[in-house]
Order: sequence, then C-alpha cells, then structure tokens
Amino acid sequence: MKTNKRLLLAMIAISTVLSASEIDTGKLYENYCVVCHVTDLEKMKDKASLIAPPADEIMEHMKYEFENKEKAVKFMAEYMLTPDPKKALCASIETFGVMPAQKGIITLEEAEAISSMMFDKYPRKEFIADEVKGRMTFEKLDVNVDGSITAKEYQLFRATKNNIDPSKFINSYYFDRLDLNGDGKMDREEYNIMREEKRRKKNR
Repeated sequence: MKTNKRLLLAMIAISTVLSASEIDTGKLYENYCVVCHVTDLEKMKDKASLIAPPADEIMEHMKYEFENKEKAVKFMAEYMLTPDPKKALCASIETFGVMPAQKGIITLEEAEAISSMMFDKYPRKEFIADEVKGRMTFEKLDVNVDGSITAKEYQLFRATKNNIDPSKFINSYYFDRLDLNGDGKMDREEYNIMREEKRRKKNR
C-alpha cells in the first residue's frame, strides 16, 4: 500500500513538472496581458492611449528592485494574483490604479511562467534609449523653484513627459513612498536618496 502511494505521489509530481514545462507563455501573455501591457514600441509612444504600463516599463522597474531572477519572478507572480498598491514598483500606478487580481483566472504556475518570460525578454534596448532622453532632474520637477517637490509637481512632470492629462492622476501611492518624512513634499535630500537607490540597483 505504501509503495503504491509513493508511486502515485511520484506520478503526480512528474505530471506537475510536465504541465509547467508545457505552458505556452507567449499565448498566455497574448490572452491575458498584452491587452493592457503593450509590447509594440510604436504604441508605447502614444502614452495617453495606454491603460497600463507597457511590459518594458514594468521590467525596467523590476530589475532596479530585484537583481535575482528567482526573487523577481516570485514577487511578480504573487503580485499578479493578489495586487497590493503598497508593493507597486511603477510610478504609473498613480494614473492607472491597481491592476485587477488574476487569482482564479490564471494559476500560480502560469503567473510564474509569464514573469520568467518577461524577466528574460524585457526591457529592450530600444525602450531604454527612449527613456533616457526624458530622465528627470530635481530642477525639472521643482516647477516653482522653492527647493521642494510636491506630488502635483511630480505628477505634472510625468504628465508633460508622457503626454498624459494631469487629471488622470488618481492617487499618489508612488510619490508617498518617495516622501520619506511624510511632510507632503520631496526635498533635495529625499530626491538624492531616490536617485542613489536607483543607481545602486542599476549597477549591481
């Protein structure tokens, strides 16, 4: 009886591995992701028409945050299934809001397969080249030159850079994370901390 039970468990394990290896990530992305997270570089240029951050932008932020692929895939898969605005890595959450939970729509294995494919493929060099041209500076953000940056100034810069209607900013989740002391604005020291953290993660 014990032998049969062990054999059954082994067969289930093999079946699970085979099922995971047979996941068609391209088809999954096409069916569940690309309608929101576009991959067409030309479509990305029309920022006002986007309804979610493109795949390249997502992975640019992911790779700033995670050097290790395994940790990145785990984070992304869990976020897909049960999104949490407090864990969002893209500033675009302030315009697009929190993505719909995919739990019950795709499995954890499918979410991991999609995440792994995205980590390997994005961001592309063409996307990074376009992004570098519009990099922000403290001076660009501090519109009224008072030595600090408010959420509205931060959002105005992003709206101008990406050709987005400023009224589309529906929250300040991302900016609130940059406002380290919680006084409603980002001073130069907080800005420098943010930039240094981005550089550190990029150069790991």
